[in-house]
Amino acid sequence: MFGLIPLKTLPGWPEVADPTVIESLTVLLGVPAAIAAVILILGMAPSWFGADRAREIVRKDS
Repeated sequence: MFGLIPLKTLPGWPEVADPTVIESLTVLLGVPAAIAAVILILGMAPSWFGADRAREIVRKDS
């Protein structure tokens, strides 16, 4: 897969340092975890705020 992509710095461009383990883990684990947390919060927020309204409706009917 990486055979088609040149992994050398082009002439005239500054050298790039190899990423550290912490930087790699942040990109590979931290960013997807943060995105998943935001999606989870957005998905659960309506039930957090709508549960009280549903209880009030049930109490008024009975």
